Amino acid sequence: MRKGIIFLYALATLGLSTACESWLKVEPQNDIILEDYWKSKEDVRSGLTAVYSKLREQTKTLFLWGELRSGSLIDGPAENQDFERVLRLEILRGNSVAKWGGIYQVINLANTVIKYAPEVRKSDLSLSRKELNGYMSEAYFLRSACYFYLLRTFKEIPLHLEPTDSDDVDIHLPGSPEADVLARIIEDLEWAERYAVKGFEELEDGKGLATKAAIQALLADVYLWNSQYDECVLMCDKIINRAAYRLMEKDAWDNIFSRGNTNEGIYEIQFDASLNQHLPEAGKGKTPMWTFLGPLTKDQPEFLASPTMIGKFEEEDVRGEDASYIAGRVSKFYLSAKRIQLDANWILYRYADVLLMKAEALVQKGDYFGAQKELNLVRERAGLADQVLPDNRANAEDMILEERAREFAFEGKRWFDLLRYSKRNNFERKNIILRALLAGVEPGDIPKWTSLLSDPDSYYLPIHIDELRSNPELVQNPYYD
Repeated sequence: MRKGIIFLYALATLGLSTACESWLKVEPQNDIILEDYWKSKEDVRSGLTAVYSKLREQTKTLFLWGELRSGSLIDGPAENQDFERVLRLEILRGNSVAKWGGIYQVINLANTVIKYAPEVRKSDLSLSRKELNGYMSEAYFLRSACYFYLLRTFKEIPLHLEPTDSDDVDIHLPGSPEADVLARIIEDLEWAERYAVKGFEELEDGKGLATKAAIQALLADVYLWNSQYDECVLMCDKIINRAAYRLMEKDAWDNIFSRGNTNEGIYEIQFDASLNQHLPEAGKGKTPMWTFLGPLTKDQPEFLASPTMIGKFEEEDVRGEDASYIAGRVSKFYLSAKRIQLDANWILYRYADVLLMKAEALVQKGDYFGAQKELNLVRERAGLADQVLPDNRANAEDMILEERAREFAFEGKRWFDLLRYSKRNNFERKNIILRALLAGVEPGDIPKWTSLLSDPDSYYLPIHIDELRSNPELVQNPYYD
């Protein structure tokens, strides 16, 4: 089994540049793959372990893509020109934030599992069809999550569905339309939701696995993005109706991040210092967020909480001062009055997200009372008074969007929330994302940036110049031409 893990890591990491030849080209070829590996269920588990581990290495990217342009952060004392330029809206085609190679490495590993796991049943009779379907569901979840991040960040992206395990695989694919990528994500997740194995949800260790509930949460998010509101509500209700998940109590809100893997968590990328789960740039026993956000014990954080974000919290909100931030430092994952934490999990989905996704979908369906019920569950846990949603879609949307800002501050969701709200009904509410982008602009520059940012293509990152050079099939986002 160890040889299988070593091979899979080689497959993921061969070449470290962003160009697609580096992150997709694979040697040795498929004869060795088929002859030496993929003979037992242990090989399948090893393959999935490699995918999860590679995804862990991408938490920095997930954070930057989901938070950097949202207005929730300002530049910290540490200097990084690429980050600073994104904050100033001066994004060039060579900006490192636009590198997608690591995410495609995760996809390539997932594709390998999807292709070869079914072959294992021929040589390992102990691998049942049910077990295989469970493993395949995990791989589909991991691949779909990556494509969903890519789609929301770049819009049109190459859709690789085969591992690059031979010279016959075409690595130079053009960008696929957003609708085609969404259709594939939904197809894969609907299959995965149907066949995912139950029973891990009650286990603490299960929070780091692609359980049925994790698949349902991702699928609800995708449905919401795709304006499929009935389907979104259905997926949310499947999670809400399960006893394994609930909101943590007000006094235990901190445990969501300090202890991790609570009853609120649905899918959490695992970090455990005792298991040496860290990234080199963060330092031993620390997650990459430690480097970026720098608790009070670190002198040079990359980012600070913005005054705009801090201003969203009421004094009595348990998520505000001394919780999500302390004296302008983002402390949510590492430092509070109760603890210092070096290896907090990175949470992709938790129960509060499900409640607020359902509330958002219900508003789109015109069920304001139902949406209000879900919204106030989250507010009550935060120590805030109930709100009455107005019988007006735009106003109700704004109230839920603001609650999401407070609840998920600095969790890598804010930019995607702003974009989802803005793009609905053919960018009917483009002003939502414009307000966020213009918040840090000097007053004299607002007319210029208002004109430039009226182009919806500006809400997506450019394809990195290295990818354009190595793949002639790619076409640059026209905003950056």
